[in-house]
Amino acid sequence: MNLSELKTIVLVVVTALALNACDTGGANGPEPVVAEMAEDIPGNVNTLSATRAPVENVQGDTETDPGYTFYDLNTGEIVEDTTSSSWDIGFGSTTIIANSAHDGGIQVKNTAYAKLQQAPGDGYAAETERSSWYNYDFRTHTVTPKEDHSIVVHTTDGQYAKIEILSYYQDSDTEKESRYFTFNYTLQTEEGNTRLYHEDTETYFDLDTGEIVEDSASSQWDIAFSGTAISANAENDGGIMALNIPFADVTEAPTEGYEESNTSWYTYTGNTPPVHAVLPVDGLTLVVQTPEGKYAKVRMISYYKGNPDTSTQEFADTNTRPESRYFTFEYAVQTAGSVNFE
Repeated sequence: MNLSELKTIVLVVVTALALNACDTGGANGPEPVVAEMAEDIPGNVNTLSATRAPVENVQGDTETDPGYTFYDLNTGEIVEDTTSSSWDIGFGSTTIIANSAHDGGIQVKNTAYAKLQQAPGDGYAAETERSSWYNYDFRTHTVTPKEDHSIVVHTTDGQYAKIEILSYYQDSDTEKESRYFTFNYTLQTEEGNTRLYHEDTETYFDLDTGEIVEDSASSQWDIAFSGTAISANAENDGGIMALNIPFADVTEAPTEGYEESNTSWYTYTGNTPPVHAVLPVDGLTLVVQTPEGKYAKVRMISYYKGNPDTSTQEFADTNTRPESRYFTFEYAVQTAGSVNFE
């Protein structure tokens, strides 16, 4: 055997060993698992803003102050500048006006507040018609709101709201002074959206592509977000479960025990600062079984838009806290179908 033949044999052996090493890391073993990040995935984002309790004793015009009281539905505050676009409705006597100078409008619908689900697209005026929202008793000279009627407002911001007048008297007492308005309202904060009821929706997410999926019936999506619930694609053999193990320490996915959804990933603070907050549980990992028979692990990071620092005063104040139901999370998918995450 000459030197040239010997070099050829050595080259063939080295090449074969290299190919064999590649096969061992691919077909005969799990592929590398790389952690990904998903930010601000919306989960049933609520665009409705509703008062939790009635707005009480908003004073209309009086004998000493015959003008209107102007109210901003977005902030829930009285506005002093009558020429601005910041107010939406004005209260005076029994007439309620809209900010028509800045494209606002108002109308009364013969539909109960709770049953009014959609704002009309047209028919708005500058003010309510006489006795359109109330009944007047000539014997007692009292004004009583019509229970089966609602006021609809088109705001200066292009939003829609519905209003339920509860009382026309101070402290809701007909024996006290009149022209004090107490009312409920619901504001649709998404411009141009006429929906005035809460709609339960889910956002469907594909862990393989890192994208939102529109078709809820497909096997393409792996997890879905709605409110505080995280669901698996159970209709297509998917599942989800929680492990009290830190994300980095989860090296193997269980093969059984999966459920349709999970809500144990977070704690609700209640009256403990920061009050009324949803915070991910430290050291908890969600494991997902996908419709394709793959496994993924997920670490929830934030429930608020922009992944804010929850230790700041801005977050502690519910008035400045970022919008909720926006999920940020870290995840890793074992694309080879193995249960191993190493």
